[in-house]
Amino acid sequence: MNAQLAFFAVDIAIAFAAALVAARVLTQRPRLPAAQLVAFIALNAICDVILGRADYGYWIEPALRFDIHGIAAVIFNLARNLTPFLFAALCYVLYAERRPFPWWLAALLALQLFLEEPVHLLIAPNASYARLITQTAPALLQTLFIAIALYWTLADWRNDLIEARRRTRLLITVVIGADVLLSGLLPRVLVDPDTIASFYVHVALNVSHLALLVFVLFQLMNGDIDAYLDPLRPPPATPKTPSADPDAPALARLSALMEQDHLYRRPGLTLAELAARAGLPEYRLRRLIHEQLGFANFNAYLHSWRIREACAHLRDPEMRRTPILTIALSVGYQSINTFNRGFRDVMGTTPSQWRSDEAASPPENTSPKTA
Repeated sequence: MNAQLAFFAVDIAIAFAAALVAARVLTQRPRLPAAQLVAFIALNAICDVILGRADYGYWIEPALRFDIHGIAAVIFNLARNLTPFLFAALCYVLYAERRPFPWWLAALLALQLFLEEPVHLLIAPNASYARLITQTAPALLQTLFIAIALYWTLADWRNDLIEARRRTRLLITVVIGADVLLSGLLPRVLVDPDTIASFYVHVALNVSHLALLVFVLFQLMNGDIDAYLDPLRPPPATPKTPSADPDAPALARLSALMEQDHLYRRPGLTLAELAARAGLPEYRLRRLIHEQLGFANFNAYLHSWRIREACAHLRDPEMRRTPILTIALSVGYQSINTFNRGFRDVMGTTPSQWRSDEAASPPENTSPKTA
């Protein structure tokens, strides 16, 4: 009974910590998509705890188990199994840097949710293929969602200019992603759900959930929520007197490399290469571009320079007949698709539309300001 009480205490702690996480992000940034996703995931953790007390009732003392049936059980089950997709959506919001959302993922989510609940009405519970359809197939779809989430997390890691977010990427990749992945695969595919081993796996996973929730809650309570959930917001301005600005020489070197040497034209230019040319450590260059110039990502910084020159070429009467691809290649892009996407991100329209719009104005000077 002591072990049963300890496990019950873990479940209560999970529900309490998840509620605090949801309350923290929603009270601070209720309209922020990332905050809403975090709150939804936290509430799903509560659903998982409640439904787990019913699913594993055979191994739980009667006084400590929950009896959930009907529509409530369906809602709780759908909510807890929605977590991998929500995790992928959160990674997209935080790290995809304006990539178009692959809407076919929504179709796969609809398929997963169909396999979670309505399909039970169409197949016999004792059918040999029942577990394959109702457990293994949904778990594999959840695994796909996690894989996509981790791709979005890692794909642009080196170009991330925000130190807090870079550390968060590592945590999500190594710890949270693995936890969400194992939560789907272990109890549904790798361990027989009708054995005591499945119950032990459930207990172990809940302990890991509690540890992660406590860690996330600690970070949210002691840090800047925007650093984690709204990284694209420009940093607050920090006025400095020109003579006392220690970053002025470094910004001047950076400005010269871009304005005079046109280093941004080099295809495949990396942050490490630019840091070496500027004579700066990478970490300091990241801080300068983010805190002084307001960019959250190195690619966005390059886009600002390349698109600025591309706009000048597109509006130059002498280059009216120059193909857009030629202009894209001349400013450092390696494909027309990347150029078109970057142009839309900066200018809000396509290069051809902007060229034909006589009223269009060139983008503001994005070069570093030095005293």
